[in-house]
Amino acid sequence: MKKQILSIIIIFLVTSSCILGKKNTFLKIPDIVYPIEKKTLTKESMKNWHYKDIEKDTIPGISLERAYATVLKNKKTKKVIVAVLDSEIDINKWSNSIWINAKEIANNNIDDDKNGYIDDINGWNFLGNNKGENILNANYEYVRIVRKYQNLFKNKKEIQIKKEDLPDFRKYIGAKTKLDSEFSKMKRRLKYGEIIFQNFLNAKEALKNYFPEEIYTYEKLKEIDTLGNDLGKHVIEIKLLLDYNDTEANMKRVRDDTKNDVNYRLNLDYNSRLILADNPDNINDKNYGNNKLSENLDKYTHGTRMASVVLDKLKKETNEIIVMPIILEPLGDAHDKDIALGIKYAVDNGAKVINMSFGKEFSMYPEWVHKAFKYAEKHNVLIVSSCGNDGKKLDNDFQKYPNDNIFKGKKEVSDNFLFVGASTINLNKELKASYSNYSNKYVDIFAPGDKIYTTFPNGGKKIDRGTSISTALTSRVAALLFSYYPNLTASQVKHILMDSGLEYDIEVSTPTKDDKNKMTPFNQLSKSGKVLNAYNAFIMADSISRSN
Repeated sequence: MKKQILSIIIIFLVTSSCILGKKNTFLKIPDIVYPIEKKTLTKESMKNWHYKDIEKDTIPGISLERAYATVLKNKKTKKVIVAVLDSEIDINKWSNSIWINAKEIANNNIDDDKNGYIDDINGWNFLGNNKGENILNANYEYVRIVRKYQNLFKNKKEIQIKKEDLPDFRKYIGAKTKLDSEFSKMKRRLKYGEIIFQNFLNAKEALKNYFPEEIYTYEKLKEIDTLGNDLGKHVIEIKLLLDYNDTEANMKRVRDDTKNDVNYRLNLDYNSRLILADNPDNINDKNYGNNKLSENLDKYTHGTRMASVVLDKLKKETNEIIVMPIILEPLGDAHDKDIALGIKYAVDNGAKVINMSFGKEFSMYPEWVHKAFKYAEKHNVLIVSSCGNDGKKLDNDFQKYPNDNIFKGKKEVSDNFLFVGASTINLNKELKASYSNYSNKYVDIFAPGDKIYTTFPNGGKKIDRGTSISTALTSRVAALLFSYYPNLTASQVKHILMDSGLEYDIEVSTPTKDDKNKMTPFNQLSKSGKVLNAYNAFIMADSISRSN
């Protein structure tokens, strides 16, 4: 990038000469080059940096504020349902924006709409049973794969395997390698975490007379006499707490989470699915789950945070989006069966957008999920999914699921799926979030996903980050496109979002194991090479909608 010059793509005009009804056939948008003088925004304004505009605010947001002030001004809207497939959601927080099943009579213990789900008034929990019990911790997918195939493949070599069994054998070997590595790592981390936490507790007890309110400061630590009284090591422990901006609650959370990894999520002998009494290997065994959507909000926060991004309003008088909670993401990995059935549930109940802010490295039954994608495509429903937070390039050896890849990125299973990466506020080598996965074969588009406020079940707002947030933000814009232009197809919305984004050619950091200093042009990190831009998307949608 030349000094103080940024080459981006902006839509000023899209004519109606687009060839409609076909895939990816929108007009080429001209490149515009102009100088940028960095503007200083207020601290309050920066809380919504992701809605800002590169031209007006010199911030690489999605230009949603600009869209509302211009192309969407005085336009009528239609309510659009976004199905949030995630962990449990605090449905009481947005009572006017949570989907209500008008075909179901509340709490009569009857399946009034005869869809197989009793009293599904606001959505469905695929992690529960008819006793009201919900799964909390579940195995990672690679643990389930090892459990399923270990009796068949344990201690065998590829040369011993029948040709028809080779795909399952290779999946097993990959899963076994991952399990062995993760279990060993987590055992070490747990041992270390227990020591660190106990050292803190010892220091807390030893220094309680100096900090009766447990409010620790460097100044007070310096006043403590440590000569000949064994307090020196305890002072060091509290100083470390301050140095790392840590808390007792966070240390306990990390220790307990690691313990749950070892005892549950990585444990071959633990099978959370038993409480459901379903067969997870049978996609036709559908009648399980319950309507308890908000039972463990002290443990589950992710679903509520993603719903807050989808529902966040810039115009208080509008209520364009309704969230349909579909619970299938435990503390662990979601089952492919639940994902597939969750998609079908969303489609059958009127969702136009399905948000899937989760992912996993292995997939037991990707064909079930692909079939669900096609079902959604047939019913004109867009699916938006996160590409993952591993900071890696997705390729033939490293994938994230669910995805729409059929064979090595050369073909998509359907034309209604978006794989989303995370961008940042930085117009420099850190424009790609360091944790975001990327690939010009597998990732479709990037969207802001860093330093964004989300709402937690307890009502508090905290700065959040992740490709999950980028996905929820993309789902929000997709839903607004359907809301303002209801005659658009899911395929059109997908390609509008990809084609109308802003293309940055800034060299960004993409370190690898072999090259820690590797740099790549940002526009080579995804299929579109772009960052989501709502203002441009609405201009394009307006033109295409008029021509439909």
